[in-house]
Amino acid sequence: MAQGSIVVVGGGLAAARVVRGYRDAGGDRPIVVVSDDDVPPYNRPPLSKGFLRGEIPEEKVFAEDPALWQQPGIDLLLGRSAVTVDTRERAVTLDDGRRLQYGSLVLASGSKPRPLGVPGESLEGVHTYRTLADARAVRQAAASAGRALVVGGGFIGMETTASLRRLGLEVTQVDLAERLYASFQAPALSESLERLYREQGVDVILGDSIAELRGDGRLAGARTRRGREIEAELAVIGVGVAVSSGYLDGSGVALDERGAVIVDERFRTNVPDVYAIGDVARFYDPVFGHDRLVQHWTNANHQGERLGRSLAGEDAPYDLVALFFSEVFGRKLGLIGDADGGHDELVVRGSLEEGSLLGFYLRGGRLVAVLLHGQDDETQRALTEALRRQPRVRDRDGLADPGTPPLECLA
Repeated sequence: MAQGSIVVVGGGLAAARVVRGYRDAGGDRPIVVVSDDDVPPYNRPPLSKGFLRGEIPEEKVFAEDPALWQQPGIDLLLGRSAVTVDTRERAVTLDDGRRLQYGSLVLASGSKPRPLGVPGESLEGVHTYRTLADARAVRQAAASAGRALVVGGGFIGMETTASLRRLGLEVTQVDLAERLYASFQAPALSESLERLYREQGVDVILGDSIAELRGDGRLAGARTRRGREIEAELAVIGVGVAVSSGYLDGSGVALDERGAVIVDERFRTNVPDVYAIGDVARFYDPVFGHDRLVQHWTNANHQGERLGRSLAGEDAPYDLVALFFSEVFGRKLGLIGDADGGHDELVVRGSLEEGSLLGFYLRGGRLVAVLLHGQDDETQRALTEALRRQPRVRDRDGLADPGTPPLECLA
């Protein structure tokens, strides 16, 4: 096992869980966490929901008890970023010129919001939504704004729109896709969500994009490519993220075409004693048998804890059935399994309007993912365990019947 300090590049949830997992498993090597944020690691999901609406105080979003960062042998460097990694010399150079030697290096640098790339994006009042500082700024701006523009129909855009509307703002949501939450690949759910948003007073514009953001120093509105004029004093841009891995140029660490770090099921890169987890890692998923890039809270949480324990000497493999969750206008949505690996059929029972929905994603006659709304914990746990074996469907009609227990339809 490697000796010397563990250096963690990144200050998000995955980094926090590495530290906690390592210490909980008895690891005693020094740990240095390099974070470009100005506060300790925190949970991002509340930022666009309860925190933005003022329902959750700031101290509740942090990932760990502050006492963790005061423990001997744990050094949290805030406001610092990695510039280069020298894997031959086992060293990370920081933006202030410091050079950190490592015995083990953990890459947990996460992702960053994609820019919209249109005129006016630097106007005051235009925000991306990724960090706690972003959330603070949007919450403060929402207190005095009357009209908001949200660009993007993914989870950041959907959650932010719902929260801003519940705060009383007039909200226009623009997305290039023809459906909201297009990543779910569930047209019936997308249609239900569009109806819900319109009923809640949101002006939903689909199949269009922003051509320019307008204002004299400060945002006053926008124009879409189809010529729609929108008035707004606040804009939130949520058009996806890109992995943060530029500091690895020339390091010899293998990246895929998106810049994600390629790792195996134990989070090992092609370079000895260098690991990657969370949003930056394309990992081999032993549950579903192929490489994946999963940029959600549950994955960062699990991978960080697993790697921390592994570095302390435990046998702690990846064994998560991935879970994505969201909440909009009080409706909770979940997606468990491997919908991003492709499917050839989606069988849906129930609807958002009925308060109960299950969507079964099938690939080659096997269940690979499940979409949930309004299900109890027992049902979710049972379906999660079933997904571990990707069972063959023996009663396809039963899957669509709300009166048939779903597990009875699986071989």
